[in-house]
Amino acid sequence: MSALRRPKALLVDYGGTLVEELGYEPRAGVELLLSRAIVRPPRASLDAVLQRANRVTREVAARRAQFHIETPWPALTRLIYDYFGVEFSDHPASFELDFWKATVTTRAMPGAADALDNLHGHGVPIAVVSNSSFGPDVINYELDRHGLAEHLAFVMVSADYAVRKPNRLLFETAAARIGAEPDDIWFVGDSLDVDVAGARAAGMTTVWLRPRDDETDGNADVIAPDWSAVVTAFQAARPR
Repeated sequence: MSALRRPKALLVDYGGTLVEELGYEPRAGVELLLSRAIVRPPRASLDAVLQRANRVTREVAARRAQFHIETPWPALTRLIYDYFGVEFSDHPASFELDFWKATVTTRAMPGAADALDNLHGHGVPIAVVSNSSFGPDVINYELDRHGLAEHLAFVMVSADYAVRKPNRLLFETAAARIGAEPDDIWFVGDSLDVDVAGARAAGMTTVWLRPRDDETDGNADVIAPDWSAVVTAFQAARPR
């Protein structure tokens, strides 16, 4: 670790890195959206809409990783509800955060808040780069709810950029937004195939936040079992 240089900026993954998803209840979300409908044909029953949602997830959303292409949540939602002729008083995007609140349960990763406080104290700008069909306001809401948003320069999601990690276009754009060259950035993430591979391809120093029970030998520059180890690696790195 001592051979590493301290970063000028830090980019961080969201899911599995800062926040862990504990549960997803699509029925509650569908019930919420149907309650907001101003036109709901009889065939748009709760079970029928759930069946359609499962199909859209299986045929579209589940294939995003295969092609590294993102489909925003409002577009996925229209694929479900336009099929039934359901109409809302406003664009589906206006219900995005409410849908999230009804369906998703999360908790902060242990030590994440303290680590961000520590790294911010060293003057390092920090931003989040997430693969998400939900918009940045939704992800920022969840981070803020766990006390993880205070020090973030921005929250960047694939829904705004068409491509998903590990596509290097997303990493290059994040580097430009945070104002640092890729080789001056550390990227922290929990996925070898997505976070580490993409950040490495973009020329960044890679920090793999590896679960304690994962015995895989990763090719990241830093392998950290938890957030305290990320801070230790930063403190051990050579000052610029």
